[in-house]
Amino acid sequence: MSIWSGDNLRTCFSFLVLAFFLTFVSIAGVLQEVKKNRAFDQKIDFPDFGHYNGNFIKNMPHSVLPIGDQRKRIIAIGDIHGMNSSLTDLLDEIHYDPKRDSLIHLGDLETRATIHDSIDALSFMSSNNILGVRGNNDQKVIEWRAWMNWILSHPGGREWLSVMDKRWPNLDGDKRLQRTELENWVETSKYASWKKMVPTGWHPLGKHYRVARAMSPEHFEYLSSLPLVLHSPTAHVVFVHAGLLSSHPKLQASDPRQPLSHWPTVHDQHDIAKLRKQQELAVLTEIPENKDPWTVTNIKSVLDTGIVSTSPKKGTPWSQLWDDAMSKCSGNSGTNAGKPYQPTSLPCYPFTVIYGHAAGRGLDIKRWAIGLDTGCSYGRQLSAVVLNGSSFSSATHQFGVNIDAQVPQSQEIVFGDNGQARIVSVSCA
Repeated sequence: MSIWSGDNLRTCFSFLVLAFFLTFVSIAGVLQEVKKNRAFDQKIDFPDFGHYNGNFIKNMPHSVLPIGDQRKRIIAIGDIHGMNSSLTDLLDEIHYDPKRDSLIHLGDLETRATIHDSIDALSFMSSNNILGVRGNNDQKVIEWRAWMNWILSHPGGREWLSVMDKRWPNLDGDKRLQRTELENWVETSKYASWKKMVPTGWHPLGKHYRVARAMSPEHFEYLSSLPLVLHSPTAHVVFVHAGLLSSHPKLQASDPRQPLSHWPTVHDQHDIAKLRKQQELAVLTEIPENKDPWTVTNIKSVLDTGIVSTSPKKGTPWSQLWDDAMSKCSGNSGTNAGKPYQPTSLPCYPFTVIYGHAAGRGLDIKRWAIGLDTGCSYGRQLSAVVLNGSSFSSATHQFGVNIDAQVPQSQEIVFGDNGQARIVSVSCA
């Protein structure tokens, strides 16, 4: 009897069809997985997570200036870092009144305190549309939130972020040992391919990540709207988080490429206000370091080689270089009188920079530079400078006859051309 009977042929044919089908499904699956992995293995073209949007320099609204109105004040506050209760204490100490006072923060609103406190500080600033500048910590939070929004736009992205939230509620991605545990899990999980979607050097689940994850769209919009530099050409003052340079650090002060080495070209050389405005803008826009987002949010000093540094122990503090240069400004004398350049003077008018960031230096008061990061997040103090009409006066006045004189933890300082300001501090728990 032949083994190739009808029943045997049908059975064999059925097995062949089934085997072909299973092979096809298997190959298709493998090809799909290869295609998927190949897509993830390709170099990721990351979008710009910085969200600068042209918000590098903004002019302070003229309406907030307390010129000619002793009731109005500008209150600039140093790094808050989520210390919301200390912020409340400081505002109470100063008798802050939003109807007459304009508050300005110097960046780094969050990340050193609890996430809840960081969000509370953000909520206060955003809901009241408080003026301010971006700090280096604010920038990291902005970048993480922009990245999250980008991840959520990809299929499966929401699931991946949610799984990490639930699996690692207390992990600190900023700490190496904990980060290694997270990375090992990701590499062996079904989400391994998503690792390619994280920019090099970024570590999920750190403090900036968690604040970014917790904040609302309104918080993100507010942080993204903050400029890096806030300038008042009328008051001749600049607010920045970390710092600015008064000159090119690798050029001589007399070099014609230095903004303070010559008077700007204006139609009327006797228009002092226009001369000052143009020269201030030249310092802010023509010195390369002052146009670099990383520099203005991180700088602490300048090395002897002319390189900016984040180290408070190396080189010369940028604020000292700024103060030295501004102290050499001679007004309209010298250049316009046909006199040659003198190394002890510069053809310029000085202007003041108010900044934060340098907690290691504490309260850093110089004639033309005021540092207000007094280490609140380290249990020291939260500080502010209070400016009123006397701060922008061309004549000498006492610092107001208002409630500022009643503040116990305060000191009066010389400010601007010939005015006064008051420094107020509160202790941080």
